[in-house]
Amino acid sequence: MHLVVDVLLALAVVAAFVGGWRQGAFSAVISAVGIVAGLIVGLALAPFLLDLTDSQSVRIMLLLAVVVLFVGLGNLLGVTLGANMRGRVRSRLSRFVDSVLGAVFQSVAFTLVVWFISIPLAAAVPGELGDGIRNSRILAQVHDVAPDSAGKLPARFAALLDESGLPPLVSPFQSPHGSKVDAPDEAALRPGVIEAVRPSVVHVMGDSETCRRRLMGSGFVIQDGYVLTNAHVVAGTERVSLDTVVGVKPADVVLYDPDTDIAVLRAEGLGLPALPWSDTMLASGDDAVVMGYPHSGPFEAAPARIRGKLTIAGPDIYTTGRVEREAYTVRGDIRQGNSGGPLLTPAGEVVGMIFGASLDASETGYALTARQVQQRVGDVTRLSGVVDTQSCVSG
Repeated sequence: MHLVVDVLLALAVVAAFVGGWRQGAFSAVISAVGIVAGLIVGLALAPFLLDLTDSQSVRIMLLLAVVVLFVGLGNLLGVTLGANMRGRVRSRLSRFVDSVLGAVFQSVAFTLVVWFISIPLAAAVPGELGDGIRNSRILAQVHDVAPDSAGKLPARFAALLDESGLPPLVSPFQSPHGSKVDAPDEAALRPGVIEAVRPSVVHVMGDSETCRRRLMGSGFVIQDGYVLTNAHVVAGTERVSLDTVVGVKPADVVLYDPDTDIAVLRAEGLGLPALPWSDTMLASGDDAVVMGYPHSGPFEAAPARIRGKLTIAGPDIYTTGRVEREAYTVRGDIRQGNSGGPLLTPAGEVVGMIFGASLDASETGYALTARQVQQRVGDVTRLSGVVDTQSCVSG
């Protein structure tokens, strides 16, 4: 499918080149300015439109409509103004130079706009079309040469299509999968261990009028009254609650780190046992277990297998900076809603915290290592004061 996508992209770039040749440089430049302005306006309006529906397919269509509308308006403005300026160019040489510059600029600008749109689509579109976008060699090459700062705006658009509001953990064209390993072994699920661990894995729910959505994810008890989860699960929230086996409990955010995507919640009188940390690092091929509330549904425990351990360089949750995090790449069924849940050994010891999944169909997820988490959190009993959860990651 990626060959079809690349062929269509190449033909479209050629068409943009021809259009730029006919319109000239001034028209192309004004069009680009209008397009950038349109994208900024579209990003400001998109959250309000996407809140009108919970359907992922409708949200994708609305996002595309917003982008196409404002890109079209910007292009129309450029063509109109540019036509007047080009009519004043009389000499053949000047018109030739104007055409060459217009063709080059228009084709480059068109390629960048397509790359911009491809990032949220690659993160949200399922099936062969999504795979074709993610595996496109043309888009991957554009992404390689684009500066990191250029990816912030499309990443924010992509966050609007994610239930958690999380921008893509890594580029959709560069997802690190780790080593090839066998499928997860169902034998890693030990009923006695799951029954013992189950009470310590909680459903985290955050409410925010500013974010205009309810954020949900998973978490787990690391100390009496303290729960670990991802920062993006509680970003911008005014109220946080924990749905547990003993009922719904209010919680305060006492640590919030958007760089490593770690948050600690404190709930008075929680009364649930803490999960033990593992002292060992897992290796490629080792069995593991993922627990949490995928798609904000009921509790699930799923087998997993470690692909490998690596340092992932990617954006923080606000796409304002680039951070490095020690993480496992994991083969397993890891979905939205698993964020913040524990990655455990079959014996029930915590080896990491889930914080993302691959955008493609590779059954690959990512978990911060226990060492990465413990180094950031330290002694949780010193955490008591409520901290600011800043802003919603998609707004």
